[in-house]
Amino acid sequence: MQTREDRLCQIEELREEAQNEALARQYKHEKKPESLWQVHGFNKLLISYSISTIGQWFDMIALMVIFGYIWQASPFMLALIPIAYALPKVLFSQFAGVFAERVNKLKLMAGADLLTVPLTIGLFFAPSPVIALILLSLRASVTVVHYPAQQSLVRELVPSSLRIKAVTWIGGVNQAAKIIAPLAGGALLAFTTPHLLLLLNASAFFLSALILLSITKSYRPTKQAQASKQESDAPPFFTQWRRGWVVLFRNKLLLWPLLLMLIGISAIQLVDSMFPVLFRELLPNRPEVLTWLITSIGLGALLMMTFLNRFKAFNRPLIWVCLAKLLIALSFLGLGFLQAGFSIYLLLLLGVLCGFGTGIALILSSYIIQTIPAENEVSLVAGIFETLTSASVFMSPLLGALFVSAIGVQPAFALCGILLILFASGGGIISNREKKLMKQLRFQRTEQAS
Repeated sequence: MQTREDRLCQIEELREEAQNEALARQYKHEKKPESLWQVHGFNKLLISYSISTIGQWFDMIALMVIFGYIWQASPFMLALIPIAYALPKVLFSQFAGVFAERVNKLKLMAGADLLTVPLTIGLFFAPSPVIALILLSLRASVTVVHYPAQQSLVRELVPSSLRIKAVTWIGGVNQAAKIIAPLAGGALLAFTTPHLLLLLNASAFFLSALILLSITKSYRPTKQAQASKQESDAPPFFTQWRRGWVVLFRNKLLLWPLLLMLIGISAIQLVDSMFPVLFRELLPNRPEVLTWLITSIGLGALLMMTFLNRFKAFNRPLIWVCLAKLLIALSFLGLGFLQAGFSIYLLLLLGVLCGFGTGIALILSSYIIQTIPAENEVSLVAGIFETLTSASVFMSPLLGALFVSAIGVQPAFALCGILLILFASGGGIISNREKKLMKQLRFQRTEQAS
């Protein structure tokens, strides 16, 4: 028969074992991962993003067919579709960044996905283009929280040594979806209706929300994220919104590359929508060549992202942004000087070159936003950048149409290439100061970590 002292000893031993197990689990959770796939929650986040991205491309194909072929919408109505997508981002993204910093980001993204489901089903039953455009605008307004929340969440989840790998995987999924989803969507349209693609998109967003909610059950923010959360709870909403703009304009490591990227995006958008006009002049009887060029651009971006996946850090991000603009500029210059009877291989080479620049630009924009600001400022900066880029995408095609009408499509491509070279050269001139500022930033982060 056990004495009271024996029972107390057993209880003490069990307590020590429980404490050791708890410490082991905590160590396993806090141990710095050596691989991206050891980062808790990232694999589910990537799967969720992949599913919703493919669904969005199905959705886009369905809407083009419904508006263009079933409703026989006017050119004016067709022109309103990209406006319905872009205008909510212009108006709300900068505020969505502030909102994302004040709430649980995973629940926010999952909630946005769940709200997207009934709005997409509403598109399935939409009786006219006007109703569909209203639903598109509402849906785009709901999903503006995704970009700033995702950028900030990757910063929280992924250590700095693996951040480039995370960014390249997310960017690679986006580029792969641009290639695969239109082909799969076109194949589905051969034996079904475009409305089915809308239901597939609604299902994709519902599944994406379930995956995100499954992460919230076991998600534990880092100590830095918890500290940032406590700090970001204090200021009022518009004080925090104003702080995002102050951070962007005062931090030269943010301002220089993002400003150069924004100028580059504006210049590219001047002629980006004019590719059909270019090939209508060069190859009027071979419309399939345009799809080859688009595929080669996507392939070039994927190849570049695969190459960048090997890096652990970008010590001179401004130089990389300048390189991206130079590659796109060379591609545009080549397209501007193509002559009748040109080789298809030359065209594909120019497309791959443009894809290289696009891949660098996409990766660098996310890397800069996730790395340079403090952890509680990432979503603020991301929301502002999304607002500015959406405004550029919103306005530049209209200006580009006037530009092409005035001087012609090939001169417009060539002039756009020259402008990109000039902007990239200006960025190269000020890049020497960037090197010193990056050293200061790394020193500050090391001191904060210690």
